[in-house]
Amino acid sequence: MSIIVSEVYDALIDAGASEAKAKAAAAAIPVVEHLATRGDVALVKGDVALVKGDVALVKDDLALVKGDLAQVKAEVALVKAEIAGLKVAVFTFGSLILALLIRLVFFP
Repeated sequence: MSIIVSEVYDALIDAGASEAKAKAAAAAIPVVEHLATRGDVALVKGDVALVKGDVALVKDDLALVKGDLAQVKAEVALVKAEIAGLKVAVFTFGSLILALLIRLVFFP
């Protein structure tokens, strides 16, 4: 849906243009509702500065998260090593119990 400048449309109709041509011509004209003033530019620059500050804070937070992630990865590696050790201990303990049961059953 395009914006039609009604003043231009009315003028073209009054000048004798067809309704379709007047609509097309009025819709082709760009509408400028507000020209930027120096105050608007200053406000935009201030907003850009705020956004840059927010981006810097996000970058700092991301660096902290990366550090925390590295620490979590190291702790997961330690847990995996401990689990591997526990597997060996459980296998050894189970083997000893099995050996004792075999001795008790077959060699009383």
